[in-house]
Amino acid sequence: MKSTLSTILVFVICASLSNSYAQSDSILYSFFIAGHTYGTVGINNTGLHPPFVEKFQYIQDREEIKFGILTGDIVSPGPIAQDWDEVDEDIISLGLPIYFAVGNHDMENRPLFESRYGDTYFYFVYENDLFIILDPNLDEWNISGDQLEFLENVVDSNYQTVENIFVFFHQLLWWDEDNYYSEVIPNSFAGRSDTVNFWTTIEPMFSMIPNQVVFCMGDMGAVSWSDDFTYDNYANITFIGSGMGEGPGDNFVVINVDTDKSINYDLICLNDTNLFCFGELTDYQITLDVASNEWNKSSVNLYPNPAFDYVTIAFPRDQNTVIKLISINGQLLFEEANINSESFKLNISEYPSGFYVISVTNKSISVNIKLVVK
Repeated sequence: MKSTLSTILVFVICASLSNSYAQSDSILYSFFIAGHTYGTVGINNTGLHPPFVEKFQYIQDREEIKFGILTGDIVSPGPIAQDWDEVDEDIISLGLPIYFAVGNHDMENRPLFESRYGDTYFYFVYENDLFIILDPNLDEWNISGDQLEFLENVVDSNYQTVENIFVFFHQLLWWDEDNYYSEVIPNSFAGRSDTVNFWTTIEPMFSMIPNQVVFCMGDMGAVSWSDDFTYDNYANITFIGSGMGEGPGDNFVVINVDTDKSINYDLICLNDTNLFCFGELTDYQITLDVASNEWNKSSVNLYPNPAFDYVTIAFPRDQNTVIKLISINGQLLFEEANINSESFKLNISEYPSGFYVISVTNKSISVNIKLVVK
């Protein structure tokens, strides 16, 4: 299991990752996410996007902000050692630990990056919350092979003992031309395969566990045709996208974790005297009509749940209903197709205790429901 922290210059202020509480009684800790921090396309800045650097004082003044995560395209295309040296200097001036979720431009010289900062996917636990950094550049936006095994192991080993889970990457992995998120426009689809396993493998892994899960991406806001930020929430899943470089919409996001482990967000405006010129990030909630099972979950019922030996699944009758039992790691354990009835009794006595997903699909519904096996 890889657990190397690909953070740079953490020695600058290691004490900031202690278990100290923020000044506010309600905030346990905060961190920021910032995407496309090389800034304006076609300009190779000396270090990070200048309007972002100008907000370092704001970050420093908020003592509850303990670290930051740059969500990709940290340096401009064709990076050389000098580009990373300049980024390092900016981070030293900020004085906080910074973690990298690499973008496609950062990986145009992967050996250079890895020689300086180590692994491009890793995890850490802070204040009993799990942080996972992924690298979709390894396989055309897919999380596969060794990285998928790493992710499965990290989630399976930690979800029962941690509280919130935060996952970071550069690309808009939840975009698909056939789902509602096709309306969200990132900076680029560079390197994207025709098929991406986010909805088939990654999202189910997290939607079946009890934790609040926040996915964060950073390939936005750099060009006139892209969205500047995005937000959505359903069930236990939240999606956040942010970025900078285009100008008026430049932004980054501060994520606040309260003492009760609830999560809230500050959407920070870079090019206006009003730091909160965009309003609340949650004001931009997308009304989801795909991937979320909340809208039609009431049409399917599991009982008992939790279950010991058998579970009965009740659903609207259809000649071609398909029922699947899926493990927390996304493994298909059982499948029955062409069910022509209004219920199905599934023997679960041979499966270990834990969380599973029952998938029910036919012409009218497509539902995933968590099942607890005792």
